[in-house]
Amino acid sequence: MPITFGPDNFLEYNEDHGVLICLACKYAIQKAALGSHLLRHKVYRGERRRMLSAISRLELAEPDHVQLPPANSPPVRGLPVLAGFRCTADGCERLCASLKRMRHHWSERHGMSDPVEPFCQAVSLQTFFRGTKLRYFEVTSPGTRGKSPSSASDDTLGGGGQQHRVGLGDAPTHTDQTSVLPRQPPTSPFNLDLEMLRYFHHFTTTTSLTLPSHHLDWQTDAVAQALNLRWLMCGLLAISTSHLAVLSNTETDRRAHQQQSAQFFGEFYAGWDLAKSDSGSAVKIGAQIVCVRRCCYWAFLDSPATDRSTALISRPFELLSLMATIKGCTNPEFALHLEVSDMPDVTQEQTRSRSTRSEFGVTATSQLPGTAPPEMLERLRTLPYRMAAALQKPDSARDYFEALCAINALAECWSMSYAADDAATTWLGMQSWLTRLSDHFMQMLSRGDPATLIVLAYWCPLVERAERHSWFLKGLAARLHSHIVADLPEDSAVQNLVEDLKA
Repeated sequence: MPITFGPDNFLEYNEDHGVLICLACKYAIQKAALGSHLLRHKVYRGERRRMLSAISRLELAEPDHVQLPPANSPPVRGLPVLAGFRCTADGCERLCASLKRMRHHWSERHGMSDPVEPFCQAVSLQTFFRGTKLRYFEVTSPGTRGKSPSSASDDTLGGGGQQHRVGLGDAPTHTDQTSVLPRQPPTSPFNLDLEMLRYFHHFTTTTSLTLPSHHLDWQTDAVAQALNLRWLMCGLLAISTSHLAVLSNTETDRRAHQQQSAQFFGEFYAGWDLAKSDSGSAVKIGAQIVCVRRCCYWAFLDSPATDRSTALISRPFELLSLMATIKGCTNPEFALHLEVSDMPDVTQEQTRSRSTRSEFGVTATSQLPGTAPPEMLERLRTLPYRMAAALQKPDSARDYFEALCAINALAECWSMSYAADDAATTWLGMQSWLTRLSDHFMQMLSRGDPATLIVLAYWCPLVERAERHSWFLKGLAARLHSHIVADLPEDSAVQNLVEDLKA
């Protein structure tokens, strides 16, 4: 019997390789990231301490010291099996997840920019870790057989307008029976049926205009790249069908659109997961699609039409994940880091926007003539005094100072949000506060510090205002507020501080 931990035994210890695999996320967790990973799965306080104490007794190897299985070993339980390639140069055996990277390897290592075929063998791959610690190893894959990619192109358009993804038709696909990642998308980006064309038309004419954009123009940049990459096209269609689900007047239509969205997202994710190590512009667009789609998933979580398999590629709803995901909807660099990192958030100093432009192109300034409700601004002004009366003395003067700074920044963001009642302004008011939070404040929040939870509750109405114009946020403010209330002490003096918070 394997050693498991957590609710539903979502963590499993692999003694043979000295790694702890998250069965929900489908990769191994680094020792340094265990605490934050448990928070991502909403494991808090006492339970988290107990789990960390038990896990500390295990022999966990650092990523660089993990002994990889020998070639052609059976797949490791809990990890997805990926389609990939092995270099056929004498004594090399380099493994790559795409032909594009294999050709780059031949150019860099073997000095051949246009290697003579067959230059690689189609194989099945796994990796324990992701991001900078990614190391592929070769495994067996039932029902597949390797072939050299004699007619395959790389991850761009091939001859005749056809896109050939990672090899020939009988190259390995996601075949791990323990993995629920969807199968790889079809090879041609242009075999769109009439229904897909209808969804694509809705995206270009309607949905693209509803998405926040700063670094990315959804109507031009994203569409142009999607016409060359089927997996990216499926990502846009997944968002389009989610939008149609929100607009549906009947439960039958809503259910049909949500199920179609889950199918498109599955095709998108299979291709994007293979391509994301390249860090190109299409991959960054894909990371933003994941963030938008995750918001949709959270919004539809209580619907009977929700495809629950999507939960395995969407993080559990929790405070830090929501805050990070909202930032990722408009920041491609941050979105990509969020998806390849074990951490639910990154250092604020590395991602804080240095621009005064909002994600909808509106100037961000604390001098905007806002019409925020005076009673709410007064509640924010007096909040430090009321918190001091209801809470215990802060652990340090630094904690008090950081909470005070967050409150002051929040008051400015309330004024920004009320400068106008449109998508650009309400998004600006909501998102700007996230860029002003210090590392120390985020660390306090990750510990469940009551003062930071109370301050966060006063951000909920700004999320609610943004919901009115950003359909993919619908219902998240109420969900966020309920989580905050549940995490706060049950003391009525504390609970009263976050009651009746409405935009």
